[in-house]
Amino acid sequence: MTAAMPDPRALPAQPFAPAARRTLAVHGGEGELVLLPGRVQRPDRPDAGRPAFRAPAAARILAEETAWRGEVLAITKNRYPFAAQQLIAWSARPSREPDAAFLDGWLGLVARLTGSGLLNSIGAAASIAHAHAHATPERLPFLPALRTRPFAAAWLPAVDGAEYACADVPFCLLAVKGPQPARAAALQALQLCRMTAAVNVVAQDEVAWVFPRRTETPAPHFPYALGAAEVWGRWCYAEREPFERATSADLERALALAGCAPL
Repeated sequence: MTAAMPDPRALPAQPFAPAARRTLAVHGGEGELVLLPGRVQRPDRPDAGRPAFRAPAAARILAEETAWRGEVLAITKNRYPFAAQQLIAWSARPSREPDAAFLDGWLGLVARLTGSGLLNSIGAAASIAHAHAHATPERLPFLPALRTRPFAAAWLPAVDGAEYACADVPFCLLAVKGPQPARAAALQALQLCRMTAAVNVVAQDEVAWVFPRRTETPAPHFPYALGAAEVWGRWCYAEREPFERATSADLERALALAGCAPL
C-alpha cells in the first residue's frame, strides 16, 4: 500500500532567488520579469539546437531525486526553479502525455499547496519527454485579472461539472472551471480535440488555463522558449540585457506569436 503523501510544503525544494525583478503591464494585468542566470545551465534547454532524440532522463532523475512516490505521481524538487518551494510531479509510469489520473493527482497537489500548477509539453518549453508538471504555493495576479466570457462550441468535451470560458485576449486562452475531477477529465479530453502538437496549462484558483501553441520561441519579442511560467505571468530571463530591454509590447506580442488565433 502506498503511504499517504506528506504535507507537500515540507518536501525538499531548491531556493528560488532571482538576481533581479521588475514588473510590466500585460493585457491589463501585471507581468513579473525575473532574472535567473542559473537556468542557463539547465540540460537540453529547449531551443533550435535541441536534438531530435536523446536518452530518457526521467528514470535517472526519479531514481536519484524522488522525495515521495505514489501509484500515480512521483515528486521531486525543481533544480532550476522559477517559483518558490517549487515541486515537480512526474507520472509514476513512463508516459509522454499526461493521462486523467496524473492530471487529477497534479491538481490535487496544487490544491494542497493552495497555489499554482504549471504544465509544459515538448514544443512548449518542456525539456524532458516524460509527463510532468510543476506545483508551487505561489499565486500570481496576471490570469485572474484577465476578462473572460463564457464559451461554448460543439467540439468542447461534455464533462459533468466542467464549464468553459475564454479570455478576452488576442490569442487562444481557454479557461476550464469546475471541481478538481471535472477539470482533470476535461483537460484529458481536450488533448483529443487539440490540433496543435504543443500546449501549456496553468492551474490556479480552481481554474485550468489552456494555451495551445504554434511557436515555441517567439523571438525577437522573447528570446527563450515561452512556457507555462510566462502564461502564468512570470517571465524568466537567463541574461540581463534582454531582461532590462523588455517592454510591455514585447511581452504582449510574444504571447500572440506563441499562441493560436483567439477563440
